[in-house]
Amino acid sequence: MNKAEKKDVKLVRDKSPGYRERQRRAPLYEKLERHAAAHPHPFHVPGHKMGHSFDTGGSARFGSVLELDLTEISGMDDLHDPAEVIAEAQELAAEAFGAEETRFLIGGSTVGNMALIMAVCRPGDKILVQRNCHKSVFHGMMLARANPVYIVPAVDPDSGVAVGLRREDVERALQAHPDAKAVFLTNPTYYGMGIDLAKMAATVHRYDVPLLVDEAHGSHYGFHSAFPPSAMQSGVDAAVQSTHKMTTALTMSSMLHIQGNRINRERLARCLAMLQSSSPSYLLMASLDLARRHLVLEAAEEWDELFPLLAKLRESVAALSWLELVGSGSGSVYTSMDPLKLMLTLRTRDMDGFGLQQMLEDAGIYPELADVGHVLLAASSGTRAEDIHQLILTLESAPCQPQRPFQRLVQPGMVSSSFLREQAMPIHEAMEAELIRIPLEQALGRIAGEMIIPYPPGIPLLTPGERMDASLLELLKELRKSRVRFQGVDDAGLQTILVVR
Repeated sequence: MNKAEKKDVKLVRDKSPGYRERQRRAPLYEKLERHAAAHPHPFHVPGHKMGHSFDTGGSARFGSVLELDLTEISGMDDLHDPAEVIAEAQELAAEAFGAEETRFLIGGSTVGNMALIMAVCRPGDKILVQRNCHKSVFHGMMLARANPVYIVPAVDPDSGVAVGLRREDVERALQAHPDAKAVFLTNPTYYGMGIDLAKMAATVHRYDVPLLVDEAHGSHYGFHSAFPPSAMQSGVDAAVQSTHKMTTALTMSSMLHIQGNRINRERLARCLAMLQSSSPSYLLMASLDLARRHLVLEAAEEWDELFPLLAKLRESVAALSWLELVGSGSGSVYTSMDPLKLMLTLRTRDMDGFGLQQMLEDAGIYPELADVGHVLLAASSGTRAEDIHQLILTLESAPCQPQRPFQRLVQPGMVSSSFLREQAMPIHEAMEAELIRIPLEQALGRIAGEMIIPYPPGIPLLTPGERMDASLLELLKELRKSRVRFQGVDDAGLQTILVVR
């Protein structure tokens, strides 16, 4: 990248005179620092009193941040009724992310997804939902007592994983369900694959319903020319971002961005007040303030240093006959791939994805996810040269031979077929119905009373109210033999399942 191109990248977010100067502020963090520097006498919660009382063994590690772990005392503002430094920090975030309004979330993207659904749906309302959404979307529909109309995602034939929705499928669903209150989808997916959100937003808005996006893994989008446009840049009505996943906020710190008039913002604020803690963490909120500033002022240069390292990694993987890396371009069913998401697909019988995960962890390398046929690595502006070097050395030392002829461990379409089943009962009714436990082998034709969620990525294979069919039953039996961890189920070993009586 030449100097002129680098300048363009750095200015990709410059929108008005004084933008970068304003974005140098971190008002909430700065307020916390000023308060700590005054050495106050804290007669308020939390009980560690700005670190004066804390576990001796942990004080050396935690001590420097405990001074900033405050509560809603004078001058610190209130997340649920912001008017001072939190309001200013949220306004700076809205400007940076291209939103009309931004709300800080201290319960992860989970709370934002649930609040959005509760804001747009009343009991009995329909909502069109991408079937491979995160579990929080399904929990939101339960809380709202909404009726989902699931839209099955396309499947990438190269990797076998479910990706995004086709616009024609969404439009058919909108035509069939003109009373739907919103469309909810995920972009990018956990694996980094994305669709053309601008075209999707134009399609959805022709029916005058809001497009809501779980953008948990895309908080960096729009901040560098190497990344796709963000949901806000694409005209989406609301997007929830896990600012802690691919950017630098503390874990559980997220943001909700809103624009346009299709969402009742007062109702959304009430839903957030119900779902978020009445004692929000100022450490988490300050980390959002700083993560925004870092994205605007510093992250692009760090990514510029990272991209050549990732290119070297891709070259190394390309030379291995037993492993392949999903490309950084577009596939047949997705239009973009996050260059920071590295999805390794195995093409050997010597090792499955869990075996590769174990080999990497033995070398001190901890992946984001493993399944039978894949290992997912998530890089970021914090990924170092030594991280990439150790990864390359470990992969090149693996004693694996290619499978000839090559047959994928996860067949294309298998993931998609797991989403094709009858919704026999509304999801919230199934959760409240009388349930019984039966052996998994006897579940064919029964209505599920619980979720079955391989984790990560947290996408349910089965949701309450869906009827068990033969293809899913066989898939669950196969997954039960592997090292997949399940959430949502009462029996983690998946020997039994809860179904509606």
